[in-house]
This record gives sequence, C-alpha cells and structure tokens, in this order.
Amino acid sequence: MAFLSICTRTYNRPEALQQCRRAVLGQADLDLEHIILRDTVGVGVAEANRLFLNVQPRGEYVMILDDDDLLASPWFVSDLKAAARAYDPDVIVFKVHNAEFGILPDQFVWQGQPIHGHIGGCNVAVRLHVWDACIWAIATDGEGGDPVYHSDLIYLQEVWRYTQRIHWMNKVQVVVSRVSRGAVEGER
Repeated sequence: MAFLSICTRTYNRPEALQQCRRAVLGQADLDLEHIILRDTVGVGVAEANRLFLNVQPRGEYVMILDDDDLLASPWFVSDLKAAARAYDPDVIVFKVHNAEFGILPDQFVWQGQPIHGHIGGCNVAVRLHVWDACIWAIATDGEGGDPVYHSDLIYLQEVWRYTQRIHWMNKVQVVVSRVSRGAVEGER
C-alpha cells in the first residue's frame, strides 16, 4: 500500500498534466501512486467530479491535485508522512498558494470550518476510509442532485462532519496557477 494516492483530473491540457506529473514524480519520497482521471468529454469541473466516484485509491491518505496544480516542494510527501506519523489524523490540511487569491486558507478561516472561496479539494489529504465515506459528496449538490462547481466544498464539509481528527499543517504545499470557476473546457 502506498502512503499517498494523488488523484488528478485532466482534460485536453497535456502540458499542464506533464508539469503536474513532474512535480509528483520529483518527490524525494515516492511512497505514492498518481491516479490520472481523464475527462473525455470536457464538460467542466462540476461534471468531471463524477470521475472521482470510479477511483479506487490504495494509499493510506488520498488527495486531489488538478492537472494545473503543482506540489510546491519535493518534500511534500515527506512532510505529510511526518505529520501523519506524529499526529495520527484522519485529515491533514495544508496551505495552498493560489495565483488569484493568495495563500488559502487565510488567517480568518485557518483551523475553522470549510468556507467557499477559502479552501478547496487540493488543501487536504484524507485517510482512505474518510475518502471512501465522503467522496460521494464531490459528485453532487449536497442533496443528491447534480454536481455543482463548488462540489469540492460540499465534499470538505462532509469530511468535517465525518471526523474531527484534523491536523493543520501551517505550510504552503500546493501551488494553484489558475482558477477555472467550473467553465466548460475551451470556454476560457
């Protein structure tokens, strides 16, 4: 079993995916699996979230890293593993440098409940049993309906309801280069 499963959604962005893969495979600790989820239709993030329902990660922890996001350091897996061993959390939250919004979660919501626009799926790694119990929420509006753009927030809210064993790692671990806002691919 790998320590970390990284799930990456992609659609028609081979250069972005290649950079993402380089950052993943450039880790000092390669105790991971990188699962690529190919959106073959290009209908946007909300619909692409349904791809997560077909994933069967094998890592002790699971995280989402989109094709245009990068791990900020070659020590990410090592840092995550050290936090997991020291604190035994179900969820590890870390900071993300977002090109448009700066460092997230910001100081106003740090160590609080997930709030739209302040935290996303790439801010957390969750234990496999938490992923299995909560991932359904990323492919819905939270009430069993069709997915919406902020489905990652609905997923995180479900994670917070499921467990309180959360470790907050006060370090930027992911770089988000752009925010798609759920647009259908090619409409940007």
